[in-house]
Amino acid sequence: MVISAEQFNALLAWLDADRDGAGVKYETIRSGLVRVFVSKGLNDAEDLADETINRVISRLADIQETYCGEPARYFHGVARNVMRETLRRREIPLEVTPVIGFVDPILSTERACLKLCLGVLPPEKRDLILDYYLYEGHDKIEYHKGMANARGITVGALRGRAHKVRIGLDQCLRQCIRRRENETAAKGH
Repeated sequence: MVISAEQFNALLAWLDADRDGAGVKYETIRSGLVRVFVSKGLNDAEDLADETINRVISRLADIQETYCGEPARYFHGVARNVMRETLRRREIPLEVTPVIGFVDPILSTERACLKLCLGVLPPEKRDLILDYYLYEGHDKIEYHKGMANARGITVGALRGRAHKVRIGLDQCLRQCIRRRENETAAKGH
């Protein structure tokens, strides 16, 4: 899909009346989308983020008058659909190209354990914790306000819920890493 300059300018105007502010929001949203796709283990995260943005732009004329709320939330809803579609139609490689490189066993263990622990969380808790850490600085504060409003709770209650999920996730990670270290040590003897 080819996006015209007019369509892109309309998107920026929807994000913020101030052009510079709109540019910052656009970059924040795009980088957040990339992080979401990476966290789900999708290696074409930047392409998927661009696909998500293109879909929002194509629907912008229909939604901008009636959509209420932070535009970033709409992007993330579209991203979830893009993710579902992508996971449904995983490409099957016809030819396997060997990749030779150094894999840090500590980082790969942590990453595998994080993926495992995120996978056992109920979807609502997984989405909460992934969304909670999407942004940094002022954008994070504003996004947390939007998350709290969408759930009908205070920002403090949202913070408490995220903290509980994070504690459980941390315990799961420690157990998983310890178990893998023990398995590796047992193989070495």
